Amino acid sequence: MNDVASSDAHIRLGMFEAACDILAAAVIVYDKNDCLVFASRQVLRYFPIHADTLKPGSRLRDVLGAIFDTGVRYGIPPEQRHKAVNREEWISAQISVHWREQYDAVERLSRDRWLHFRKRRLPNGYNVTTLVDVSEQKKQEEQWRSDLDRIALTEAILETLPSPVIVKDRNLAYIAANKAFCAIYNATPEGILGRTVWDLADAENAERIERSDRHVLETGEPSVLPEHVIRADGSDLYILTRKYRIGAPGHHVVVTIMDDVTALVAGGSAVSDGEDAFLRVAGGFVEGQNCFDPVRDAERRLLLEQLGVEDLRGVSGKRVLVATPNTRIEEILVGEFKARGGDCCAVRSRHEFDSFLALATQHDLAIDLIILDDNMPDHEAMAGNGHGIATRLITPDGIGPDFMRVLVEEHELLSENDSPLGDIVTPVSFSDDWYIATDITAMLPAAVGDVDVLVAEDNQINQFVFSQILEGLGISHRIAENGEEAVMLWRKHQPRLVLMDISMPVMNGIDAAREIRQAEELTGTHTPIVAVTAQALNVDMQNCMDAGMDDYITKPVSPDMIEAIYRRYAAGKLEKSVA
Repeated sequence: MNDVASSDAHIRLGMFEAACDILAAAVIVYDKNDCLVFASRQVLRYFPIHADTLKPGSRLRDVLGAIFDTGVRYGIPPEQRHKAVNREEWISAQISVHWREQYDAVERLSRDRWLHFRKRRLPNGYNVTTLVDVSEQKKQEEQWRSDLDRIALTEAILETLPSPVIVKDRNLAYIAANKAFCAIYNATPEGILGRTVWDLADAENAERIERSDRHVLETGEPSVLPEHVIRADGSDLYILTRKYRIGAPGHHVVVTIMDDVTALVAGGSAVSDGEDAFLRVAGGFVEGQNCFDPVRDAERRLLLEQLGVEDLRGVSGKRVLVATPNTRIEEILVGEFKARGGDCCAVRSRHEFDSFLALATQHDLAIDLIILDDNMPDHEAMAGNGHGIATRLITPDGIGPDFMRVLVEEHELLSENDSPLGDIVTPVSFSDDWYIATDITAMLPAAVGDVDVLVAEDNQINQFVFSQILEGLGISHRIAENGEEAVMLWRKHQPRLVLMDISMPVMNGIDAAREIRQAEELTGTHTPIVAVTAQALNVDMQNCMDAGMDDYITKPVSPDMIEAIYRRYAAGKLEKSVA
């Protein structure tokens, strides 16, 4: 009986050792008297002690003493590792940890060696300790943190460079753009990243830039081109555009660095058509992008004309609060005051206004000037704020969505007819170049509608479903991922029908429908808009109708449902024309 029991015990012990080998873990078991019951042979890989020390019956104190004598120190806080460690104090500290019900920690044994200790005290008093080498994992974590630090430092350096820098992926989409590049377009990184040059430049320049990018990407040959760019604010920018291909095969990107030489050109010599005398640029500077926005510049001038000269000259170092419900006015004024050295922020409601002033008073922050939009509700009460702060009231009618309406109304006043174009009213395309058409048949495709259906849907699966259904029905279409993009594509393509999801990021379907209806008031046209909702609740349907939508359908959509809506609102509709 004893022989059988002993043989079975050896078999179990062998299986335990094999399991430790497979798991790459060392296991130590002590009884309730702190005497060693079992220690796998993997323990000797971590601690250079004699094998006899790990025989069953050895005392925990003796094992810890042997480990200490080898020079191994664990469980010591980093700030104390440079100090001398007393042997008995260290052993006592480890015994104290040993008697905890649970203990879990990663300890550093040497410069490049880490062990993961797990200790569990069982109800019967036995202690089970497992040790796992996590050196490779810790090295990877440290490398990862180091890489993140380098990336953050690189981004900070690129962001502060005065010269524009951009990076494009293999599809020539922007994946990085520093502050100097965004300033050229007066845009934010979010408005540039993920887009292509076709979204930022005119067709001629976009084709030239993409052709150059593609050549660098495919051949690896660097490119240098002197360019003359007009910034969004109308100022000149002379640059030497350098393009490089970097990265491993299959992961190449194009890095474009624009060396700003405007100061050299302006201070050296006039730019000639032949050879620049100062920079020795053969052929002169190529006329590049024109980022100037005349509409935005006109809005800016209209706003600044309403402010006093003293307010603008003396704003440096002062705190200015702008109160307006119009985000376009907020963007222009805050940017203008900050550019002139002022500390400026904005509020959009009476509640925000009162809260801001109360908080400023609480922290003893003096507000030097308040710019108050007369379109703010209760603006008269806000003007008499009781804080004794100088207040300038502005009447910015026509800024933002109504800017084009104001131009049309002023132009109509100059005409003897009811409309300056007689019976022809040209739809305004905010995203395309302006044009004047007197012959409807000669108008640009975008003006007469080159898309049957515009789908506004942010869910990629639903986008795929809509595309499959519409392609199967032979209906041309475009997909917008949010309400703002839907309005932009509607203005550009003038579709026969809009299928508008209600819940979308950036701008929801309700607001997008309202903006389309407001724009149609200028043209006298009407595009059917059908809401696409997940639930047909009465309140949702009423909101859709109040926003000017014509109908609604519920998800999930089907080919029969889409075909019926299309036939009802678009199939019998005449080709779009200017009426």
